[in-house]
Amino acid sequence: MSHYLEYKSISKGCQITGFQDRLIKFDWTRSTPNHEESDIFTMVHMLIYEGEPFKHDDLGRKINGRYLGDVQSLLNLLQEDPHILDLRNVENSGCFIPPSLYVAADIGHLEFTIEILSRKPELAEEVDQIRRCSPLHVASGKGHLEIVKALISVNPNMCLARDVDGLNPVHVAATKGQVHVVDEILKVVPQAARERTNAGVTVLHLCVKHCQIDALKYLISVVDDAELLNLRDFDGNTILHLAVATKQPEMVKFLVKNKKMEKNAINTNGLTSMDIHIRSKSGINHSEIWVALKKAKALKGKTALKPRDKHRTWLESQRNALMVIASLIATMAFQVGINPPGGAWQDNMDGHIAGNSIMADVDKDQYDRLLIYNTVGLISSLSVILLLISGLPCKRLFVGILMITLWIAVTATTISYVISVMHLTGNREFPWPSSRNHQAVLIALLASVYFWIALMVILLLANALRFIVKGLRGLARLVAKLFRGCFSFFMQRPYV
Repeated sequence: MSHYLEYKSISKGCQITGFQDRLIKFDWTRSTPNHEESDIFTMVHMLIYEGEPFKHDDLGRKINGRYLGDVQSLLNLLQEDPHILDLRNVENSGCFIPPSLYVAADIGHLEFTIEILSRKPELAEEVDQIRRCSPLHVASGKGHLEIVKALISVNPNMCLARDVDGLNPVHVAATKGQVHVVDEILKVVPQAARERTNAGVTVLHLCVKHCQIDALKYLISVVDDAELLNLRDFDGNTILHLAVATKQPEMVKFLVKNKKMEKNAINTNGLTSMDIHIRSKSGINHSEIWVALKKAKALKGKTALKPRDKHRTWLESQRNALMVIASLIATMAFQVGINPPGGAWQDNMDGHIAGNSIMADVDKDQYDRLLIYNTVGLISSLSVILLLISGLPCKRLFVGILMITLWIAVTATTISYVISVMHLTGNREFPWPSSRNHQAVLIALLASVYFWIALMVILLLANALRFIVKGLRGLARLVAKLFRGCFSFFMQRPYV
């Protein structure tokens, strides 16, 4: 009962308003050697959290030195009792006395924290028994940057420690808007920004829920990951869904300007951000969010699904057709290259070499033209095949570029065919042969070539005209928008 007598005498000597009666009325008689220590710590716990510290006794020195950041008091107490830093939860007491480092991190005493870590660095891993928060959680939430650095230097793995809700120190700092702390932690452990909480939300979801736009902007700029930006919670909501639901116009404007943000993502209820906005009640920020979503071309759920499926089917069919045509042209061009018209010499007589092209010796100019056009057709078709199998996003503009490349390949193959036929028929005068025996055939051939050229010109003009029309429409919309803006500006000006 020595502890009982010591602390009872101390309590009687303390002049603390509001607690003297509690100490006197405390049931000291029920303290036994097994329970008296837990009862004492229960009373200490009451005194600490009422904010009225002792000043005139040994217990007061312990409490003030331990909770008010007095380093010299800590050093004196360590000489008297080397185990003072081990004060923690007492079994069967029904209360909890936080570890010294935990309280130092909460209050923000850097020297006190450094002294404790130098003596017992393992305290950096201690967590409270209620929220499972580590000292790093507490310092991150309060924004004590130097203490955060000291704790991370002792144990960087605590950056991934999770409390009872699954929040790590980055989550805590982001919800409190402590951007400088988030920056420091991510320099050491970047993975901490990608962790989910027990509720399935990311640090970006937490920034939106707690209206921390500065932290959100910083995280998106630093991480710069489309996957993290568009991650969904257990309800399928992206951060854009949440920003619209909580009516935060500035955050919505920022998110829809990001090209990596999925504006028409659909949650588990089949709703896009536009659907959520339409279903929400009108408020102060209702029109601002509406304008931001319309500018970003956000769609309703039903509208977003159908066109995308139709567009994807069209692109897939075009992709398959281009692959087949390009493969066919590449095969034809390859055959012409290794087996030119007229074949190859079979011996080394009369100044020629076996294996060389006969056409190259008989009519070198025509052979050079054939090689040029045939090579253009082969390289163009192989380029189309390479781009199709490279995994690049199959967009309309990308498919248009492939189609133009394939036009070049087809045209080059057509010219190669004309040169080959002219050589095989013995007519090498272009465009009109001198021999009447082959005039009919070659006239038909040339007519086909001219028709092909005319068709290509028409297609090019049609596509150029379509491009010009789309550009003019966009320009007209821009002019109309500027006109409406100027008109609204002058209408809102006060009359003098």
